[in-house]
Amino acid sequence: MVHMTGFLSDLQAGRSSSTVQVRLLRYWEARNFRRGGELMGVDMLLLDSQTTMMQASVNSHRIPKFRETLTADKMFTLSSFDVISCTRNLKITESPFIIRFNDYTEFIEMTTPSSPLPLEAFRFLSGTELLRLANTNSQLTDVVAEVTGVKSNVRNPPKKKIIS
Repeated sequence: MVHMTGFLSDLQAGRSSSTVQVRLLRYWEARNFRRGGELMGVDMLLLDSQTTMMQASVNSHRIPKFRETLTADKMFTLSSFDVISCTRNLKITESPFIIRFNDYTEFIEMTTPSSPLPLEAFRFLSGTELLRLANTNSQLTDVVAEVTGVKSNVRNPPKKKIIS
């Protein structure tokens, strides 16, 4: 199968023949606490060179194949995976899709991407937008800071502004 290099934003639902270069931002175990904490898989947050973030998931029976590879902040080429629609209660990014690793998935660490991969990504929302998302379970949000005003820290500002 010929792998086309692409971006996370280009992906469509179904089996993907694309190869994407991503940074693994974070990963965590997904557990079912209704079943005594049973391990369901490993979820991760991926970021590409266009700063598109997408969630990816490895089912519990495939974890042994990828466990040694999973390292946060490392860069990878990802190919031969499934792209599925994101259910509302699992959505942690703006993407309508999630990547699912399958038996043929390749997740190979790389040192030099063809395009620089950002170290992190942030999304800025207004207070109104945050309130609209409150208690909807449609997106996982976290408030890092809120700017409430900008004030000079100069005690005696000059009478005239000097522009040079």
